[in-house]
Amino acid sequence: MDINLLRELINQSESEFLDFKKGLYVKTNYEDLLKDVIAMANAKVNGSRYIIFGVKEKAGQEKELFDVKEPIDAATYQELIFENIEPHLTCHLNYLTYNNRLLAVLEIVEPKAQPYLLKKKYGNSHKGLCYIRRGSKNDFALRADFDYFYKQGQFEIHILDRFLSATDTKSGCATLECSFRNCTDFPITIYKGYLEVWDSQKMRSQHRLFGYSRHIPGADFRLPISPKEEVTNYFAFGFESSDCLRLEMDEFGHSNLNFNFKLYLIDTIGNEYLGTAENGIVFAKGDFLWKVKMKS
Repeated sequence: MDINLLRELINQSESEFLDFKKGLYVKTNYEDLLKDVIAMANAKVNGSRYIIFGVKEKAGQEKELFDVKEPIDAATYQELIFENIEPHLTCHLNYLTYNNRLLAVLEIVEPKAQPYLLKKKYGNSHKGLCYIRRGSKNDFALRADFDYFYKQGQFEIHILDRFLSATDTKSGCATLECSFRNCTDFPITIYKGYLEVWDSQKMRSQHRLFGYSRHIPGADFRLPISPKEEVTNYFAFGFESSDCLRLEMDEFGHSNLNFNFKLYLIDTIGNEYLGTAENGIVFAKGDFLWKVKMKS
């Protein structure tokens, strides 16, 4: 953990991989520590997850900072997690000074063996307890979550050219080349999806999946993918003239922002799959730009 990553995290809002706490967990609330770590480890996102101590998030993403008092030895948390959560999780606790405040960061290093459960009874929590983080809240894991855990990594989403092109105003959609690979032994039918476009700090726009670029059935979109099958195509996502403003496009349909894409797909039994891509480009032309030109 370095100061640049800490700064980047503090500028974001709480999410599946990020939580803020005013103070450290103490012995009387170690049960909450175990619940929070299990939930974040089971979140359906890629990469490490972080709990930052000494930060309180207020309305409008504003942050209030507090000094972490009476720092706790990192080994205390590590031993607690090792003895009570299975399978094994790697966690690091680091202290950093940020804006003249001493903060602490608990990093849950990219979990790769979901689901994570409580190994034994602890306080009022029973053996086998399984939480999952949805957005910024913890929830009990459901049957669909366990289906996802045991199939995850076997349904793959690849965003190929990282170029979201909004040029067909008649369809009202932008296209993005993607590959969906069903490496499981079960058929999967995708019935809903949406694409999020982020800058380095926040989500700029969200676009619903409607179909293929040359076959757009609309709201009743279904994409069945047989076992061991791959579907590669230009997929169509809803796009509006207001999106050009949200993405800070100029009158020529270009933006100087660096974008990251998050593509979520949901199948007919409720499993959710996520594919991401960095350094994406969004381009628009034609009637999509009328609000930009009017503003200019």
